[in-house]
Amino acid sequence: MPTFADLENPHVTPEDKILIQSVLDRYIECDVWAKKALKNTGILLTSHPGNRAFLKASVETHKKTGYWVVLGYDNYLDPKRQDITYEQMFPARDVMDMVDTFVMPHHQTWGGVLYPYFWILKFGIAAMSGFEYIYCANGDCVLEKPENFNQLFDLLGDNDIFPIGYEENGGRAILNTTGIFARREALLKMMNHFESNFIPYENYERTCDLMGNCEGRMAVAAKDLGIKIAFPEKNPFNTQLHRKGGTWFDTLGFRHIHAEFG
Repeated sequence: MPTFADLENPHVTPEDKILIQSVLDRYIECDVWAKKALKNTGILLTSHPGNRAFLKASVETHKKTGYWVVLGYDNYLDPKRQDITYEQMFPARDVMDMVDTFVMPHHQTWGGVLYPYFWILKFGIAAMSGFEYIYCANGDCVLEKPENFNQLFDLLGDNDIFPIGYEENGGRAILNTTGIFARREALLKMMNHFESNFIPYENYERTCDLMGNCEGRMAVAAKDLGIKIAFPEKNPFNTQLHRKGGTWFDTLGFRHIHAEFG
């Protein structure tokens, strides 16, 4: 194996030193991204082909945090529709060049966002087993202040999860999943609760009226499991963040640009 010591060895020819330097440069180039895997936090961005217009800005601004970025992507490649192409549905090449890990579950025919979001979370979190903390946001959201990302640790404190918003909603609580920062173990417990009340369909049918949509199911999971929630001082304007505002905006400049401009 070539080493840096070889470059100082008088018995190595200049030609061989050039080759050794080339190999070492490739090794060191990998450290640029590999060292991010040693950090305690990973970023999961969830997206789908309908978000492609906003995805590049989302990945770019989250990449500025310096953390590992996983892109979880809904699979629109319907086996029954051979006219659908990769070019139509996949993220652009310059976006894929910025992503550290790409996760895409099985094609689903459910419709709506609940079902594909569950699978993206399930396998996205599974791909991040080495991280103690997971930040998850929609892939049409951006950070205007990525340099403040580490303030999330203080806002989480000794709690398990810090959502962008939380509403009691007349007794049917909503834990806003547009953005969440959580301890991975707590998030795994919540996803297991989600799955046991969702898959197969008979479980969804049994719990639909009680738990509702994804935000409702996450809130129920947190309550049933005793997950400690760090409530934001200010909720966003609404669950879709159609306007700027809230604790996450004040801290991170977090914006849902698809909701604002889509």
